[in-house]
Amino acid sequence: MNRYVVSLLLLGLTLESAARAATMTLPVDVRCTVSFGNDQVDYGTVSRWQLQDAQTGPHEVTFGKRTLMLSVICPYSQTIRLRLYGERNASGDLRYGDRGRLILRLSDAQLDGKNVQLVSSRPDGVVEGSTHDSLWLQPGQVFAPGIDGKALTARIEIEPILPETEARVGSLRSSESRFRIELKE
Repeated sequence: MNRYVVSLLLLGLTLESAARAATMTLPVDVRCTVSFGNDQVDYGTVSRWQLQDAQTGPHEVTFGKRTLMLSVICPYSQTIRLRLYGERNASGDLRYGDRGRLILRLSDAQLDGKNVQLVSSRPDGVVEGSTHDSLWLQPGQVFAPGIDGKALTARIEIEPILPETEARVGSLRSSESRFRIELKE
């Protein structure tokens, strides 16, 4: 199992990734890997007035969007189902800092070099809804390309959102988010 852990300072976030792979009939293949092209997102030291107004709602601010490339490589063609794990806030989103949230959007998926649509599924593998070009990810969500393959790549867009009141601080403050994406057995 490969594990990538990144600690970020100040108003950054922390990203963890663990890789495991399996199919319905074969045992876990530890040779499958999950990786991120750039495993560090650091927003540095930022004042309230350097933040942008968020398009997600009134009285919210954002540090801006950043992009990571997700890559899953397996030695044989199989069902590649992934699951997002992370701490939820009161509204069920990924927690960012004390009262913020982290928005994750998965898009531009390719399987074995060809564009592929994505589906959400229950943990038992039953598909929920139709296929999509992109998915907004929530903690506990299982997602997959619509077909089997060996190599999956996708873009993950990350945007931390804070209530404006959380951005007005009198002293240095650090906010972060932790999540991991695992191959689902």
